Amino acid sequence: MRIRESYGIFNRIEELIDNLEELENAVLSGDKYVELQEVNFITPLSILPLAIYSCQNNIFINCTEISYSINNYLETICFPQGLTELPTQQKRYLPITRLPPVEENAVLGRYEDSILSQTAECDCITSFRNSLKHLTSELVNNVNEHAKIDHYWLLAQYYKNNNTCEIVLADCGIGYRESYVNTEFEVDNDTDAIINALEGKSSKKKPKERGYGIPTIENLFVNGYGGKLVIISGNSGIYYKKDERTKFDLKSYWQGSLVGINFNLKTVDFYRYI
Repeated sequence: MRIRESYGIFNRIEELIDNLEELENAVLSGDKYVELQEVNFITPLSILPLAIYSCQNNIFINCTEISYSINNYLETICFPQGLTELPTQQKRYLPITRLPPVEENAVLGRYEDSILSQTAECDCITSFRNSLKHLTSELVNNVNEHAKIDHYWLLAQYYKNNNTCEIVLADCGIGYRESYVNTEFEVDNDTDAIINALEGKSSKKKPKERGYGIPTIENLFVNGYGGKLVIISGNSGIYYKKDERTKFDLKSYWQGSLVGINFNLKTVDFYRYI
């Protein structure tokens, strides 16, 4: 497996597709060891799916051929097993963390505070506090209501040098397509199921009075913050930035769903976009 030097969430998609395929091939062949090599830069989108796949399928990812700095970072974010509790010190990153899908989880609150503490000197702090809590609340609620699993995975990084944040949340639940079974929006492929979610077609049997999940996240972080959004489920994915939506196919199968967001911190009228 390789993680290339290219930077940015879109540039990571092709390598992620190839790396997940290699992990799936290892499972199919009975090979329990895969080498991680040629690593120059790691982002949450490039590494969290590999960690999850490794843990779910008992694949050991060797890191013997990579640099000390990269290996040290992987250890810092607790790759691949992750944590169930956060360290007490506040950092610019959230290590790989496994949490139960409970919106009021204390660990999730500490994660929000940790990320926010790194942006204290920004004049966008109040706006970002509302946005971050909305993001985590909606994503975790989606997992709780649709995924039918007892935990999800989270990894986040704040890059102070260019004032950007990348957050990835993933689960190994039933996925988008299965969540639409026996609803008026039932579809026969993963791409259409993801589009349903982006267009606000709820898979809830009895919609509740609350936020609108993926559509509000898309509107706030793509249109408001000018960010990029990636959603993966089953064998399909969609990359979305302002005025551009790109569909792509996986060469493997992602059991569940994954949402990755990369955006610049700035002052945004939170209520305008939700």
